[in-house]
Amino acid sequence: SHTGKHFRDYRIEDGGKVITVEPGLIAGEVNRLLDSYQKKHKLPLKYKIGPDPSSIDSCMMGGVVANNSSGMCCGVKQNTYHTLKDMRIVLADGTVLDTADEASRVAFLESHAELVRGVQELARKVRADEELTALIKKKFAIKCTTGYSINALVDHDPEDPIEMIKRLMIGSEGTLGFVSRMTYNTVPDYHNKASTFVLFPDIRSACNAAAVLRRETEVDAVEMFDWASLVQSKRIGKFVEAVPRMMDMPEGSSALLIECRGQDREAMEASIKSVSDAIDNSGLPAEKYEFTEDPAIYNVYWDARKGLIPMVGGERETGTSFLIEDVACEVDKLGDMTVDLIEMFQRHGYHDACILGHALEGNLHLVFAQGFHNEAEVERFSAMMQELCEIVAEKHGGSLKAEHGTGRNVAPFVEMEWGRKATDIMWELKELFDPDYVLNPGVILNNDPDIHRKSLKLSPPSSEIVDRCIECGFCESNCPSRDVTLTPRQRITVFREINRLRALEAPTGEESEKLADFEHMYVYNAEQTCAADGMCQEKCPVGINTGSLMKSLRREKFDQPSAGRGAASFVANHFNTVVNGLVPPLLNTVDVAHRVLGTNVMNYVGGAVFGVSNHWLPLWNKYLPTGASKLQERPTAVADADPGTRKKVVYLPTCVTRTMGPARGDENTDAVHQKMNSLLDKAGYEVVYPEDLSSMCCGMLFNSRGYQDAAQAKSSQLETALHKASQGGKYPVLVDTSPCVLTMKESIQDPLLKSAVFEPLEFIDKFLAKELEFTKVKQSVAVHVPCSSKKMGKNATFIKLAGMCAEGVHESGVPCCGMAGDRGMRFPELTAGSLNHLTDGAKGCSDGYSTSRTCEMSLSNHSDMHWRSLLYLVDDATRPKEAAAR
Repeated sequence: SHTGKHFRDYRIEDGGKVITVEPGLIAGEVNRLLDSYQKKHKLPLKYKIGPDPSSIDSCMMGGVVANNSSGMCCGVKQNTYHTLKDMRIVLADGTVLDTADEASRVAFLESHAELVRGVQELARKVRADEELTALIKKKFAIKCTTGYSINALVDHDPEDPIEMIKRLMIGSEGTLGFVSRMTYNTVPDYHNKASTFVLFPDIRSACNAAAVLRRETEVDAVEMFDWASLVQSKRIGKFVEAVPRMMDMPEGSSALLIECRGQDREAMEASIKSVSDAIDNSGLPAEKYEFTEDPAIYNVYWDARKGLIPMVGGERETGTSFLIEDVACEVDKLGDMTVDLIEMFQRHGYHDACILGHALEGNLHLVFAQGFHNEAEVERFSAMMQELCEIVAEKHGGSLKAEHGTGRNVAPFVEMEWGRKATDIMWELKELFDPDYVLNPGVILNNDPDIHRKSLKLSPPSSEIVDRCIECGFCESNCPSRDVTLTPRQRITVFREINRLRALEAPTGEESEKLADFEHMYVYNAEQTCAADGMCQEKCPVGINTGSLMKSLRREKFDQPSAGRGAASFVANHFNTVVNGLVPPLLNTVDVAHRVLGTNVMNYVGGAVFGVSNHWLPLWNKYLPTGASKLQERPTAVADADPGTRKKVVYLPTCVTRTMGPARGDENTDAVHQKMNSLLDKAGYEVVYPEDLSSMCCGMLFNSRGYQDAAQAKSSQLETALHKASQGGKYPVLVDTSPCVLTMKESIQDPLLKSAVFEPLEFIDKFLAKELEFTKVKQSVAVHVPCSSKKMGKNATFIKLAGMCAEGVHESGVPCCGMAGDRGMRFPELTAGSLNHLTDGAKGCSDGYSTSRTCEMSLSNHSDMHWRSLLYLVDDATRPKEAAAR
């Protein structure tokens, strides 16, 4: 569904001023590569790509080029059209043109002389028409992606056809060719920046303020929030804390989010002063405001802005489709056009419509919901679209598409915006590059005036868990299965179609066959290969966890008595015997076999066993853990401590660390619980274990498979034991495996006990660090923050502690390793796909650290180096402060 390792190459040159990338890289990922490059080479200035769409952490570079995406700060001057240096193009006939390669350029000019001549003749034709040339220059002075980038025919000399062809490809949505590589001239990414949020009593005042800022300042970004956007923002607690006055604003109010940047502090402050002077002297009714340089505050503003469109879409009525249009006009006309569009939406009954966008560029995003349940609804949509296009294109001389691409919805209106002559030029270009109309047919140009009515996408209800999804795709970059089977967005889309087909009263034979195929394929491609870790929820602006949907489908399998359900119940009721009694000896037996037979034979045998197990048994790999050493039954108490001041902790070694030790070949042979007890001993803590510890489990083992009853039973048993051991949460509860901590925090009912449960690194940072002396014992280490720790917001703590123990810390760059308990061993393609994306920095280390034994196993297998708990590194790097003092 994505690209795996393909189309992901890159090369950074000239101190970061130039970067060559392939289309499978995500735009935000490209900026992170430039950031790492700057840090690695200790360069004075950091660079980034010019385009900065709000979907920057999800959209791929191929789409950025194909749509000529811009964004919140880049405007026109820093979009792909103006910052692209070179590209490699695959044309419809299979020819490859690399504009950076002189030999390729020469060969292309010879082999495609007719196409080249055609482009040159069109350029001369346009240049000879003063009226058409003036129209093109005027249109592209503002954001415009309606139709093709025919400004290329005006901006570049006809004697340089390669340059024109290069620019024509930008924004062509794959209808002229496939861009397989692109080289950008990057732009400076200044560290000095400040933002403010300015409230206005009405939207026209906000638009007029944006026009003032455009005329009188060099402000970097101005984003507009209409009333519907403010209503959504009020639901974000941190946003309200930052802008409390927002709660008192009258209905119809609006706001501008403004950012000023500078190469140095002086330049930033000068920009802030010019913006403040412009607003204060404009006579417009702006509420009191102030700029902030605190990222903790201004990131709240910008995160809200990036998530606004999906958030608004998530509020729509179930069963309606989410629609977004993207228009622009000269910023001096923005107030009038915005008011006209608001009146239009009200007149056509779109009372939930939202208008927001890049006000500095006169660029608005129009967000609304629409049901297509009957012909009347389709007619209402069609009438609204007709009037929308007339308002924007004819009345205000604007762009029907500013940065999102023409697609099919606006294709019937290209001529309304451009006129006959310009549209004919576009058709001629299409004929030159794709005479057989095989590349994305019907997109951008279409002779069917009703194609927008015929291309409607329905959003039928399917499950309350996911009905709010607008299929924005923000979730996809966090999904471990994105290169293997389906992404969360695709799981939801297919699930909707399955439910639509199931709801048909009289399906055709073709529809029945399609349903059967979809249901069969969905089992593996959606349900079985979903890690269900909830990392999709972290990226989703409306908080949808597609993993919850997959877990619900797994639970449905076990609603009726089954052998699997009975087995789960048996394991839960005899946990000590089955898990603690059998797993360590079994792991040690397998390890002995590995030692005797060797890795090659074990790979063969393990593969054979796995092949006949139907994914019920894990696939062996050489990093499979040995059995953990026995738990120290009575941890050493602090003999010389005053009983009245003795520090006490309830320590829960999880079932994973009680059973799984290090892998064969690891220089560390102690189990995780031994390292944890060592740290507690150094810090002077008395350790208490919960009663009947060997039977304890948080329930995740059962919950991830859909055995809800067994999961709840183990969770309840554990809560009772911890409540007693901690005296109702009086003492902290330390858990040494991060995913188990998250499971416990989600299942424990007692709020005091829940707040007393600590993730291992959180506990070290809060309680142990002050008792220990740290020394940096490693030069460079790799770290992987488990998805559970990310969800609990422990990233910074993880990196901080690793940095106290090592000179250099390299993050894995992987949102989730795909292990999901043992699912990654039963579906090894899941971890293989996810860990394709381990960063080069992490791969270049000799040691890797995490806080989940199963994740560490997977990371070891796919990086070919030993990963272990960060507790090992912290233990190696610390000693008691008293000892250090002596």
